[in-house]
Amino acid sequence: MPAAPDVLLVPHTHWDREWYHLAGRFRQRLVALVDERLDDASGTPFLLDGQAVVLDDYLAVRPERRGALAAALHAGWLEAGPWYVLADGLIPGGESLVRNLLAGGRTLARLGASAPPVLYSPDAFGHPAAHPTLACGFGFEVAVVWRGYGGPRWPAGDAAWWRAADGARVLLYHLPPDGYEFASRLPPALPPARERWAALGATLGPRARLGFVLLLNGADHHARQERWDDAVDALRRVAAPARVEVVSATTFAARARHAAAAAELPTIEGELRDSYGYAWALQGTFGTRAAQKRRAAHAERALVRDVEPWAALAALGMGDPAAAPAAGTRRALLEAAWRELLLCHPHDTLCGCSLDAVARAMDARLDEVHAQADGLRGDALDVLVGHDAVRARGLRTLWRPQVLVRNRAARPRSGVAELAVASFVRDVAVGPGSAGHWRALRAPGMPVRLTFGDRGAPALLQVLGRALAHDRVESPRHYPDDDLVELARTLAWVPPVRGHGVLSLALDASTRGESAEASDGAQWTAFPNPVRATDGRLDNGLLQADLDARGRVTLRTADGARSLDDLLGFEDLGDAGDLYTHSPVGHRITTARCVGVRTVDRGPLRATLEARYELRVPESLAADPDDPLSRRTRRASRAVELPLTIRLSLDAGAAFVRVRVTGNNRARDHRLRIGFRTGLASAQVIADAAFGPLARRPIEVSAAEAAVERPPATAPLHRYVSLSTDAAGATVISDGLAEYEADADGTVFVTLVRAVGELSRPDLPERPGHAGWPAATPEAQAAGPFAAELAVALHGPDSDETRALVEHIVEDVLLPLTGETLRSALHPIDDTAVLELTGDGLAFSAAKPAEVGEGWIALRCVNVTAEARPGTWRIARPDRAPLRDAVRARLDETAGERLPIDADGDDAVVRFEAGPREVVTILVR
Repeated sequence: MPAAPDVLLVPHTHWDREWYHLAGRFRQRLVALVDERLDDASGTPFLLDGQAVVLDDYLAVRPERRGALAAALHAGWLEAGPWYVLADGLIPGGESLVRNLLAGGRTLARLGASAPPVLYSPDAFGHPAAHPTLACGFGFEVAVVWRGYGGPRWPAGDAAWWRAADGARVLLYHLPPDGYEFASRLPPALPPARERWAALGATLGPRARLGFVLLLNGADHHARQERWDDAVDALRRVAAPARVEVVSATTFAARARHAAAAAELPTIEGELRDSYGYAWALQGTFGTRAAQKRRAAHAERALVRDVEPWAALAALGMGDPAAAPAAGTRRALLEAAWRELLLCHPHDTLCGCSLDAVARAMDARLDEVHAQADGLRGDALDVLVGHDAVRARGLRTLWRPQVLVRNRAARPRSGVAELAVASFVRDVAVGPGSAGHWRALRAPGMPVRLTFGDRGAPALLQVLGRALAHDRVESPRHYPDDDLVELARTLAWVPPVRGHGVLSLALDASTRGESAEASDGAQWTAFPNPVRATDGRLDNGLLQADLDARGRVTLRTADGARSLDDLLGFEDLGDAGDLYTHSPVGHRITTARCVGVRTVDRGPLRATLEARYELRVPESLAADPDDPLSRRTRRASRAVELPLTIRLSLDAGAAFVRVRVTGNNRARDHRLRIGFRTGLASAQVIADAAFGPLARRPIEVSAAEAAVERPPATAPLHRYVSLSTDAAGATVISDGLAEYEADADGTVFVTLVRAVGELSRPDLPERPGHAGWPAATPEAQAAGPFAAELAVALHGPDSDETRALVEHIVEDVLLPLTGETLRSALHPIDDTAVLELTGDGLAFSAAKPAEVGEGWIALRCVNVTAEARPGTWRIARPDRAPLRDAVRARLDETAGERLPIDADGDDAVVRFEAGPREVVTILVR
């Protein structure tokens, strides 16, 4: 340590909003803590953690203290933020992290305050490689982290420059091995204070790179320590000649920036997932409560890709302005939906390492997100297509049912669209007069006829299934009109639909004649690469997938250049771990018995083969009855059959095969995975992550480091993971499961179920000691049904072009063309406004109503390549005024340079340049 370094002491609390208690119980303690701070007239700085949700939680029960809270925040002696919640850094997508910071800023702004200028994340289980991009995008020059960094594979010291793939750089300040609670409970008396300072200085001194050391005084859910003034006085006396200052996080950040300008600091790059030998990284949480992580990914994708873009187009004044709510109202409703999702993202919540009651609360929030997303999307589409629900409700005899096909990608697409076609069966009465109105009905099996409105030509269809269902046509000024309908799950081949455009298909329910899914094979020549299922084979002229009687799957390209034999497999292994750490025990089970194969769909738009398997696994782990927390073993007797079903689907024109897995988990204390054998041994691993893919390598540690915590071979899975050699590549795509492992032989495993029943165990060889407060979590055994939607694509070796191709394939898998029936349409729906992104290697990231200014929207894309790329945003505005302004902006939507706007017919075109791996945000109105 320098001769007389400054000691910057920041009193704080770290607030896990929910964990071993529900949020409501923790809030009771939060209210007492904040009351105490507001009642302290000394003005001593206090950090309410790096999140603003604690302010909302406090004001929810103490609204009368809003003025006092706002005054303390404005004065700067009470601080919170910049995040809304302290989220897990490796599971949410980049856009969720941006929404998190935007929401935190809004919460503080409503109180007339701003966050300390430091991207503070003291407890997340690792950090994304894009963390510096986020910091720079919100004007933060300093980031404080703990887990995921430190140890022999990183530079020594407490400070470094952290650089992202796009060149963004932030000053990284790294907490000591004991993290944010290293300076908690400072002794108020001199002898113990002297002893404590000796320990503090011995750890902090050798790491000091900025001429001062940071001490965070506080811990989980801690109020300011007792005898605070005495403890600070004792520290000052024993630390002399070092100067001890009690400072705010804002002052710390300013001092850090100033010191870094004159210091020689190393530069690091990449994600932070390796703190082995320094602090627990807890990388075993990505498979915990896997089904819930999948639901959260669906909710995130719904908001980013299937709500915000339509809301953005409506915000530009497209469609029927009279039907549009005020821009502020629309934005506020969207923020409310996001808030429900963000409350699912704290690391203890999203990572699944909390009580079962916390997981149930998260499930309820996810229900809210999906319900709100459906409503927001429907309302925005009504505006865009000019549908007036109030007027339509009173004109039932004039209804002209139509199926609206929407393209959720920012590029033109044709191909197979997945439709929900609702045909009227009969009216349903509700209320006192409805007695006796109901009678049982059988599904009538109506033919489905859809025609293109502009030409009257029939659409080419394939009906997958039919069922009776209730469909309510709603209006804000009427009771719902409830009808019994036949709901047909239908595929249609549609011509190119422009980016974020809508195609209308008229539903002809009056005819009882032949449907457009007639057996005449000649009509299928109207589209490329129809698919057929014959004798256990799917073939669309691009790919072939074979499923034999033993359940073995072979995937090959139609030209025979690539062939993957025995593509799919299962693996089950005992898990004696807890919600933080996988602890394998027993024998690995890899043999699943096939008990049946059948053809489900024969084409020509989708062909599907199904195989049913049974995996015989032990029912649970055996434990020493005298010591239930002892090391456990696989029980040799009492095995159960774990049923699994795989459906392989190949679509017309598709360059990938879909793999749907369903099953019923009847066992406990185990981990079940599906494996994809790519045949690419010793391959480079390219994994999707926040704001672009990155290369991953196994983390290798010494025996001494492994004795403290052993790194798992698994890693976080966003949308996909690609394996690549010099000759070939393959990509496995997941619709939300969050954990994968890439073996050296080229097998990619994806965790389907990880079943454990304890929050924390102390006896794990992979991580001796409790990572959390021990509690039983029987619902984390994941009993019952489970499902996954995955896909496999074959392609060339890794390159900029391949990464761009993979982005398009992933969109086609996760965001297919889709559509629902608008039964109350009053007129043929014309083409709507569209939004398109062009540029090789530019991937759509977001289109959303902007944070400020009515009529502004924010557009964002990511250059996934290592070269600068030109790009354009193309916005079609039929019969509307042209765009007025376009400016580049930061992630926080702070405006920068103006951009020119060109006209091309009805389209407005905004041109820009994207640097290598750059995240480009543009505001337009």
